[in-house]
Amino acid sequence: MKTSGLGRFTLGQPVPARPHAVCVSLPHLNDLIGYEEKDPKTLAAMPTGYPRFVRHTMITRMIDHLSLNHKENHHGYLFTKRSDCDKVIERYQVKHAHVHEEESWTFLQIPKDCQSHSNVTSHFQHTGCGISSRLAEDYLWNHGLLENREVLSEINEPSSLIKDTIAEAHGPEVDREDILLASSGANAFHALFHTAVDQAKGSGKSIWIRWGWLYLDTIEVMNLYNSPEGKVIELNEVQNIELITSLFRELGEQIAGVITEFPTNPLLQAGDLEKVKQLCIKHNALLVIDPTMVSPKNAKITSLADVVVNSLTKYAGWEGDVMMGSLAFPKSSTLGKNLFEQTKSKICPPYSRDLVRMAEQIPFYNDFIKRSNASAMRVAEYLQKHPKVTKLHWAYQEKNLKHYHNFAGPDCPGCNLSFEIEGDFQTFYNRLQMLKSPSFGTEFSNCCPYVYLAHYQMIKSQQGRGILEEAGISPYLMRLSVGLEPVEHITQTIDDALQ
Repeated sequence: MKTSGLGRFTLGQPVPARPHAVCVSLPHLNDLIGYEEKDPKTLAAMPTGYPRFVRHTMITRMIDHLSLNHKENHHGYLFTKRSDCDKVIERYQVKHAHVHEEESWTFLQIPKDCQSHSNVTSHFQHTGCGISSRLAEDYLWNHGLLENREVLSEINEPSSLIKDTIAEAHGPEVDREDILLASSGANAFHALFHTAVDQAKGSGKSIWIRWGWLYLDTIEVMNLYNSPEGKVIELNEVQNIELITSLFRELGEQIAGVITEFPTNPLLQAGDLEKVKQLCIKHNALLVIDPTMVSPKNAKITSLADVVVNSLTKYAGWEGDVMMGSLAFPKSSTLGKNLFEQTKSKICPPYSRDLVRMAEQIPFYNDFIKRSNASAMRVAEYLQKHPKVTKLHWAYQEKNLKHYHNFAGPDCPGCNLSFEIEGDFQTFYNRLQMLKSPSFGTEFSNCCPYVYLAHYQMIKSQQGRGILEEAGISPYLMRLSVGLEPVEHITQTIDDALQ
């Protein structure tokens, strides 16, 4: 392995030490709070951050350079596509917008006193419609503003290599031509859901079911199209099949589709997908499944899905420095196939150099998953036995066992294990000598304070904490991504912090 996630990392340190690293270190609880509260001292120590959440320094430099020739004293945003820029202006009623379009990007500027600024920023984060940092790097390089640029291999047709590998992971229901690639997993889902909502309206269907507590951006994108386009019903208890059965019984003809993860993020819950599929078939509803937490290589759910969403930033981009997502449209699903072309027109395609960087890593996709599966099994055994670990959430937890095992078989848990501890969370967090950062599915281990990063505003209010508690999510949940370091080193690092 090239990079380890064990040891001390400074605030804002990118991991790996590459210009487009996805992970950035938040070593102490006060750093977490400073990051969420936008404390200037904390942000000054973070030249970059998780893409979509923090603007990459190269994108900032590109915007600053463009502003010299356009409008200064404005907020700037760089979109991959003009159509996304136009939709943002319309949706948030942006006043006095200035738009400059080039072949591979669109530059939007709005006055700094514009009230729509926070809405546009959130839209960027949740939909992934911004440009790649590698595109910004090329812009700076071509304008003589960089002394050097990332060196990549020469790979013919990198997208074909990526699609072939991902199609094989999905199984016989999917071939290369059934895969769409996007600039991120969030953008893949945004394009799909936007398309699905449009088509559902034409069929008189307006209700969407969010089955399980899902990833932050999935929740936000569904809420974005919640009104007036339709209604989202949240069912957090995936183990309670009666809830969704009764909902279909009552509202079946109005239900456009079910959006779920298998297993869910961050609690790794797995429900009765086969039963939900039967309900969807009976009522002609779409079933969208995201197996990113364990990878589609482990969770063989493609035969049940109309569309499979997958973040390739995880597992496929196992070295941790490229963002990408995919949509798989199984051949057996007419509902899914009917969404293909329109979704393709809405998606933000990956930048050319991102495709090359992903193609450099993806030949090791299967081997990385196999090795991380084996390590995660041993780390799970350690956590289950540790007296100071009060709860362990993972693919093979007892309440999941039947449903998850049906699709993954034995010894295929993926790399993620979420756990809660006895004792003071801040002391444990600050003592843990491991990279603490968003993302997962990398060769280096990483412990993510999930709720602080995904739902910080909910932690701050009594109402928000109540919602989290009802969903079974502790504010102090830690999501561990098990890397390729020796297992005994990973467990010793956790044990030292727990002591």
